[in-house]
Amino acid sequence: MRIQPLVRLRTWRFRMAAVGAVVVGATLLGSARLAQAWEVGLRRGDFGDLPIPVMILLSLAVLVSAPLALLGLAALAFAEERIEVGPDEIVIQTTAFERTRTERIPRSELECWRETYLPLPPWWTWAVKRLAARSGGRLHPVAGAASPKEKRRIGEALAEATGRPLVGDWNRRRK
Repeated sequence: MRIQPLVRLRTWRFRMAAVGAVVVGATLLGSARLAQAWEVGLRRGDFGDLPIPVMILLSLAVLVSAPLALLGLAALAFAEERIEVGPDEIVIQTTAFERTRTERIPRSELECWRETYLPLPPWWTWAVKRLAARSGGRLHPVAGAASPKEKRRIGEALAEATGRPLVGDWNRRRK
């Protein structure tokens, strides 16, 4: 099974560009407001409206979170994944930023496929619902760039291909 990058479709390219523009616009607006607050506070010598520790935390939040959000959007847009179910093992290859991470799970150790709301790497995964292969008590993330509906279809197809169940949180069977 191959999960292609979101940017392969014109509508997703437009959506990603729009979200990136919103993030950049919010960053610029937030930076302008913070700069104004810093200027007023330094000019008066009084940070009564916002204390200096709060100003520092807000400034760091804007300076750190905006680039990370844009980096995450880029990773989400260009990520590609390949899941191969063989007779002896399942191979999960995730490519982002021209780096490929490969995980091999022996088929005999695969317990189930799990839909979960738990945070899983990679950190840029789409939305809140995640899909993972459970093996040896550990969750191996799958289909990070897929939408929740696509993750359900992928999970059902993988469950059928491997003969292992698709379960949700608290081990409720999905298929």
